[in-house]
Amino acid sequence: MEKINEEVISILVKLTKSIIGDKAVELVLNNLGENVSGRQLVFSFAEKIQDLFGEKGGFSTMRQLGREVAKSMMEQNPEDKWEEVMELTLNELGFAERVEREENAAYICKCVFYEILDDRHLNPIEHSVCWAGWGFIEGFAKQMYGAKGVQWTERDYENEKCKFEYIRA
Repeated sequence: MEKINEEVISILVKLTKSIIGDKAVELVLNNLGENVSGRQLVFSFAEKIQDLFGEKGGFSTMRQLGREVAKSMMEQNPEDKWEEVMELTLNELGFAERVEREENAAYICKCVFYEILDDRHLNPIEHSVCWAGWGFIEGFAKQMYGAKGVQWTERDYENEKCKFEYIRA
C-alpha cells in the first residue's frame, strides 16, 4: 500500500501542476502540511480546481485528471495487476473501501467523501471530487473491459455505494 500511496501522490501532483500550475499546487500543498494522504490531496485539488474553473469546469477537469491518473497507474504496473491497482488506488484516494464489479458496471463502496458532501447538502457527483473518481474508474474500464465510457447511474444510500455503468458501442 505504501508504494501505491507514493505513486498516486506523485502522479496526482505532477498532473495537477500541468492543469493549474506549479504555484497553485504549491499553495495547496503548503496549506495541507506534511504527511498528506491521497484523499486529502485529491479533495484539496478538487476544491481549488472548482474555485478556479467553476462548477462545470471543475467537473470536466477533475474527470480528465482521474482518467490521466488511471492511465499513468496502468503504464507503471503490469496488466495482470490492474484490478488490484485500481482498487488500492480508489481506496487511497478515498473513493472506495472496496470495489464490486459486474459484467456491465462497477460499484464504489463507502466513499469517505460522502459525509463531507452530505454536510454541504450535496448529492453524489455534485462536487468535482466525485468526478475525479468517475474519471479514474472510466480510465481503467476503457482499458480493462473495452468500455467506451462510464456513466454514474445511482447511489444506494442503504448499502453506501455508487453505481457506474459501462458504456459500450
